[in-house]
Amino acid sequence: MTMRIAARNRLTMLGGALAARREPESAGHYSWVWVIPLPGGGYRVRTFEVASELVDEDVSFFDEDMRIVGDERVMSLDDIDGAVARVGVDPKALDAPWKCDFPL
Repeated sequence: MTMRIAARNRLTMLGGALAARREPESAGHYSWVWVIPLPGGGYRVRTFEVASELVDEDVSFFDEDMRIVGDERVMSLDDIDGAVARVGVDPKALDAPWKCDFPL
């Protein structure tokens, strides 16, 4: 499976981020996969979980509040598809962060 054309365009033409929700590995947490273009080329694919109470109560949280499940640097759009699939997310679910309640 590959991400949608609109998602690819957001990364390549607009330089914007993508995100999708995923099933958390820890009870009482929410989880997302997040894709951002890197300044030197390539992309970062980070998967993290954060306590649901922080998100639900709209509390600011920082890196130390997140449980990093995966963090990869990949070089191509096809590599993004593979990295996202490895953490259990269909690449077609990637979209603008605000469409999946991405908290950052």
